[in-house]
Amino acid sequence: MNNIFNIIKKNLYDGYKILDYSLNPTYSNKSLASKSKFGICSELIKWYYKYSERNQMYFAWGLNERGKSLSDYMSRKEFLKIKFKAERHLLKINNISLLNYDVVTKDKFVANSFLSANNIQCIPHYGVVIRGEFISTDNSDIDNLELLLDKEEGLVFKNITLEFSEGFILYQKRDNDIFMNGKGNSLSELKKILGNGVWLVQKKITSHKALRMVNNSALNTTRIVTIRDKKGPIYLTGFQAFARGTAVTDSGSDGSIYVGVDIEKECLKEYGLYNTGDPVCTFLNKHPDSGITFKDYKIPFLKEAIQLCIKAHNLLYNNFIIGWDVAITDDGPIIVEANEKPGLNVVQSLDGGCRKKILSCYQNIVSEGENLP
Repeated sequence: MNNIFNIIKKNLYDGYKILDYSLNPTYSNKSLASKSKFGICSELIKWYYKYSERNQMYFAWGLNERGKSLSDYMSRKEFLKIKFKAERHLLKINNISLLNYDVVTKDKFVANSFLSANNIQCIPHYGVVIRGEFISTDNSDIDNLELLLDKEEGLVFKNITLEFSEGFILYQKRDNDIFMNGKGNSLSELKKILGNGVWLVQKKITSHKALRMVNNSALNTTRIVTIRDKKGPIYLTGFQAFARGTAVTDSGSDGSIYVGVDIEKECLKEYGLYNTGDPVCTFLNKHPDSGITFKDYKIPFLKEAIQLCIKAHNLLYNNFIIGWDVAITDDGPIIVEANEKPGLNVVQSLDGGCRKKILSCYQNIVSEGENLP
């Protein structure tokens, strides 16, 4: 009885939130040619009962605009289901079903080592810190953490599994002062943090001059999503991330802006999006700090970055889809990390619905093994 009561209570609460979301005039709306409030509410209810989740990206995706269809967009639940089925099928047709390849992308140290070993351009690393003990991998004379911190003035420590800014430390030394993520701190505090878990140690790098002109407080990365089709990986979608203020990362948790990219013209699209975790998603047409307008702003090495990600994805033969974080530097693109579960919320806001293309690639993959015993 309690279970039934809880289900009814949840449905009533979700119904109330859907109604509030659809009628609230403060929510983002880029289009003057909007659907009616009744039509919007009906679509949100339809989505809820189809996917058992509230669609809190409806306005950010522009689904309130006339002519846009729910069927073009993919929910997180449907995406994860398709991804799981596609990768299970890849394991089967590659005849390696007994192996688990998740660690190759989930563990940042393993991923970085794998890519480096296969001559894929990625951020060089010094080694790894395991519960406070530094293990060097570059054959240098730096064989302990104290010596590393004393010799190097700029380092990046990444927890091998934590996401976003939670597992990121930018270490900087200026004279005798120590800074962690731009704030004054102490070596003892850094060592305390590094004493828990496993941390990849990388060199600090900077973005291309064109990206630094928009924001120079962080390494502003380019997200490139590749998907495996019948003949190999292809480009699916992507965006450019920019930090705001003095943030040292371009993570969404630090208030970063994500801007759509035009691959053919190798430039930014008109709008950038931030506050993706809030139903009131905000769109901008220029960076609030530098004032640079996004539309047609050139992004160097964009096509080279896509080819680099496709080359890397070719080696990860059991991954159906990968979201790559790429640093475009003055010398060209290098891979920062691979994300085996790239979120679709931002890309579908900036680049339109991905559902049909993902399903098409999935069907092409599955058709490869239809005659297997």
